[in-house]
Amino acid sequence: MKVIELEHAHPAVEELIGLAKTELVVLRRPDGSVFALSQVDDFDVEVELLKNNAEFATFLKQLSQEKAAITLRL
Repeated sequence: MKVIELEHAHPAVEELIGLAKTELVVLRRPDGSVFALSQVDDFDVEVELLKNNAEFATFLKQLSQEKAAITLRL
């Protein structure tokens, strides 16, 4: 993990992206707020999008309330 104090450094976005390819980059602003930058794969992005999707959450809730039925044909 690399911590960059933005009070003293003003890195370019491309420089930050280059660093984030190999390790987590933490950016700390002079006011104390902290941000993280890291590389993600497509699955991570999909999980985040679905996690914050109200329509998908409603679908999962409805699906979980259905009664399962299995029909055996012999």
